Amino acid sequence: MQPRTFPLRTFVAGRVLVPDLVVAVLAAGASRRLGRAKQLVPIDGEPLLRRQCRCALNAQVGDVVVILGCDEEQHREVIIDLAVDVRVNHEWKEGLAATLRSAVRVAKLRRAALLVLPYDQYRIIPDDLRTVYDRWRRAPSTACVSRCGDYAGPPAILPTPYHEHVLALRGDVGARALVYQCQWPRPQEVRNPRATFDLDSSEDVSIAEEWGRRSGLRRRT
Repeated sequence: MQPRTFPLRTFVAGRVLVPDLVVAVLAAGASRRLGRAKQLVPIDGEPLLRRQCRCALNAQVGDVVVILGCDEEQHREVIIDLAVDVRVNHEWKEGLAATLRSAVRVAKLRRAALLVLPYDQYRIIPDDLRTVYDRWRRAPSTACVSRCGDYAGPPAILPTPYHEHVLALRGDVGARALVYQCQWPRPQEVRNPRATFDLDSSEDVSIAEEWGRRSGLRRRT
């Protein structure tokens, strides 16, 4: 299957959205610590991968690319009807760095900054992505990360000058150390307690499923 391509300019809600930002949902991993595919864990009856892609689309801050890897054909099925650009990281066994490199290559082709969104940050909402985007727009040459206590990381925006450095990353490492290196301006930070919730254990899944059930009940009452 050929990857979808997007036009250089798209219309969103009647206004022109210049794609100076690509939102990358990182979903290539094998969920080794959990022991089953996190991508398919249901949150309020919806597979987590699909939920996160809808979140990225509803934020309307840029075109959305999804990086798949392990069991990509199965995971592609749950988002097949969504307007996302699906790419496959064939080096997913290496770890997070390989998935980041896949996302950066897409952003480079479009001469765009990259908003990194891990698929297992299940409490993230579209407004969180808009807040990061709005803060980044104040100083678009500087990275912008989510912060809560000791946590600093995604959702985060990596401007174009960072791309070549991300492409040099190897192994199961992210970009946090890179954006806090002294050679770069200190990243902008947006407080977001929701960014600290993800799925790594069976206990995390139980908490997420109960949170999703309660969230669903609130929406329906």
